[in-house]
Amino acid sequence: MTSTALNLKYEPSAETLPITSLPILMAWLLGDEKMSTYHPRLGQGDSQTITLTRDGYTITIIGPETFKSYDRIASILAIPKSPQHALVCAGSEEELQNLPLDCIQAGALTLGLPSSPSGVSGFINSTYVFQSALTNAQAEQVALAETTENVKYVMEISKELNGERDIPKLLNLILRKAREICKADAGSIYTLHFAKGSSKLQDAKLKFRFTQNASIKVDFAEFSMDVDHKSIVGNAVLHQAVINIPDLYELPDDASKNPFGVKHNRTFDQRNGYESHSMLTLPMFDISHRVIGVIQLINRKRDWTSNLLAPGGFKDHVVPFHDLDADYAAIVAQQAGVALENANMHDEIQSLFDGFVTASVTAIEQRDPTTSGHSHRVAELTMGLAKQVSLSSDLKFADIHFSEDQMREIKYASLLHDFGKLGVRENVLVKAKKLYPWQFDLVFERFELIRATLEIEYLKQQISFATNPNRFPMDVTAETLTTIKQQKVAEVEDFYNFILKANEPTVLEQGGFERLNEIAKLGYEDTRGNRKSYLTPDELKALSVSRGSLTSEEFAEIQSHVEHTYAFLRQIPWGDRLYFVPEIAAKHHEKLDGTGYPHHAVASQIPIQSKIMTIADIYDALTASDRPYKKAVPPEKALDIINMDVKAGKIDSDLYALFISSGVYKLVLPK
Repeated sequence: MTSTALNLKYEPSAETLPITSLPILMAWLLGDEKMSTYHPRLGQGDSQTITLTRDGYTITIIGPETFKSYDRIASILAIPKSPQHALVCAGSEEELQNLPLDCIQAGALTLGLPSSPSGVSGFINSTYVFQSALTNAQAEQVALAETTENVKYVMEISKELNGERDIPKLLNLILRKAREICKADAGSIYTLHFAKGSSKLQDAKLKFRFTQNASIKVDFAEFSMDVDHKSIVGNAVLHQAVINIPDLYELPDDASKNPFGVKHNRTFDQRNGYESHSMLTLPMFDISHRVIGVIQLINRKRDWTSNLLAPGGFKDHVVPFHDLDADYAAIVAQQAGVALENANMHDEIQSLFDGFVTASVTAIEQRDPTTSGHSHRVAELTMGLAKQVSLSSDLKFADIHFSEDQMREIKYASLLHDFGKLGVRENVLVKAKKLYPWQFDLVFERFELIRATLEIEYLKQQISFATNPNRFPMDVTAETLTTIKQQKVAEVEDFYNFILKANEPTVLEQGGFERLNEIAKLGYEDTRGNRKSYLTPDELKALSVSRGSLTSEEFAEIQSHVEHTYAFLRQIPWGDRLYFVPEIAAKHHEKLDGTGYPHHAVASQIPIQSKIMTIADIYDALTASDRPYKKAVPPEKALDIINMDVKAGKIDSDLYALFISSGVYKLVLPK
């Protein structure tokens, strides 16, 4: 065969005839049918360059005149180094020994000439096989690296999902991560809810929770749907399987004619200028492999950053979800299911705690209706001030920031701060006046008896005077006896009225204690002639309380509620996150100077949470309008009273100032 390019002849049958130069090599390549698959061609205007191409691979063979010339080889070396492009330098042994450094650094292979046709053929075939193998190896390395990165990403997803307890945030996070790993432009997430007392799917509802779309802004409200075969998500739940639809637009309009049994409703697409093509729907399972939700992904993109709204975007950039997408998404869905189950359990435990605390507060208030609402108001004030402390830019609070768990600690501690009142006698808790009602009833009946004995004595004297007036002094008349009786009755009435006034839980008037003692020393004779005092020792002690309604023993019993609170709250396994609830609640009556109770703790021993609650507790106690033993104090007056304790070093001045400046005290102002 004659090479038209070089006008050379080469006999293919002469297998032993050596190939000594590139022109002869070209002639041989053109004449050997076995080598035609490489599509040989000479370099443009260059007989020292041969290019072979096969299956996307290129072998460039250059002779000495080319690899020794910088100008000639520069353009060849400019081609990016890759397995698809192989450079071969052909020449004599001496020429190849002096191969330029640029060729060596470029990874050029060498072909020694002269060489037999079989040797050259073997060399070219080996180079092609090497290129193919190297390409496959690199592709496998890329795939392995991508798989490794995806595995790492999945592991990171697991950490993120299991670190989130807020269910709405978790659901959005699950959907976003599933979209990212599958390069999905959009997606939605559903949760499965069973009817109370039922575990049957026919009694369950799928609740649409959230949707995300990178191309358009969507805003859907939550809605519920039946679990049936009419929807793709319903099918995923019923069959507990992944549903991968390459293109929704290619589904037949007749739902019975496609394997998914559904028809694509294009209403959303038409309304929003969107196209939903590829779809991947995956059920989420809990640890017991029960379906608890569904993830649905829309439009797998070739490139995660593609803009589908650009002209031709949906056609050029959307592809079907492949099997690897489904595998990764299934892993995410499995992790999501476990994370969602954990979040639901956490939510249930949280609800259980909240219910327990609410029930406890209800029990407190039912036992002491006079303080109804106090615990909730103190909690609102305490939480409000704690938030202000966290938000404050004041350097005094720079190092104080309450976490979500710490805020929950504060909430529970303030709601339960008076729980120990369950251990205090009910009559002491609700004691509105200095004498208990039954005690005052006895005083009332006693003074009624005293009045009756005076009346009887008067009647006896009137009868005696009428029958034998000589027994009385000369100046005594019937009218005199009446006047004396009226004076004694008025005196007794005055005593009774003073006792009635002294029974009020106000400050005992000056000289009141002495007068009570004088009254207690007075006596009368009962109907049997027994000498009795106007007041018993217990009654005298109670009425002699200088302020309020409680005796020292009763006040000590009231104070003991703090110790009861601590003892009770310590029995509850609060865990690490709520560990300080008992201590915070137990120190809300302590004062900075050690004059508080029950342990006379000083400032350094009182948690700031308790210091906050102290202000809230005192303020509400002063302004509450539901106390029968005192009138509500106006907010301004209440703040002035608290300020007296601030100036006395009993209450934290910085917290008090923030309580006023932030307006937290207004949270419980009467409506």
